[in-house]
Amino acid sequence: MGVKSNFGQTIDSMARPFGKAFAAVGITPNQITTMGIVLTGVATWFVANDEPFIAGWILVAGGLMDTFDGATARAGGRSTPFGGFYDSVSDRISDGIILAGIAWWVGDQPRLFVLTMMALVAAQVTSYIRAKAEAIDLTCSVGVMERAERAIVLMFGLVFSEWLLEPVLWLMAIGSTVTVAQRIHHVWCQIDRDIPDELLELTTGGRVWNRAFTRAARRFYGQYNFDSNLQDYADGVSPEANA
Repeated sequence: MGVKSNFGQTIDSMARPFGKAFAAVGITPNQITTMGIVLTGVATWFVANDEPFIAGWILVAGGLMDTFDGATARAGGRSTPFGGFYDSVSDRISDGIILAGIAWWVGDQPRLFVLTMMALVAAQVTSYIRAKAEAIDLTCSVGVMERAERAIVLMFGLVFSEWLLEPVLWLMAIGSTVTVAQRIHHVWCQIDRDIPDELLELTTGGRVWNRAFTRAARRFYGQYNFDSNLQDYADGVSPEANA
């Protein structure tokens, strides 16, 4: 599991010297990506065999590989479409195997098993939504718990499993599920749609509740969609007429 996402610029600046060093000695980005998968696999073996503390620290090392591969590619001028594809696929593999290992480990504890499976499914769906959105030229890098957040809390959950495992699994299950909903809504907001005139009428007037309703509707429908419909309404042209 990696530690990128919302921490992009800070992580990139920290990883840059390592990327230059790896590129200088001839280590390729894909080799580093592969090492990340291997380390995550080793962490999975340890957690499945009731050694979460060791697994957590190995997972930290695996996560670092996920920051170094991109830095190495940039430092050595070796960024390629396949490299980006392989990095994305490796992330999905790493997410799947470590959570599957935890599910095996807590299999005799129904509540923890269900939470782990919820986190596993939501993590995969989160990434799938982004891929499908980008395939139709939309953006979808939103969510309260993207991959970096999941990775970091899981590392803490394993290293301090005696106290933090269950809280972390709750956080991952709920946070990842909320992220799925956020991403679906984010994509929905980017797709043109008609907004009923009856609803737009509620935004007119200078009363406090009119302004509050306008802000809420803009967030719900997406600013671009809402404002374009509101402009049509203000001009006396219904959205249907422009369809």
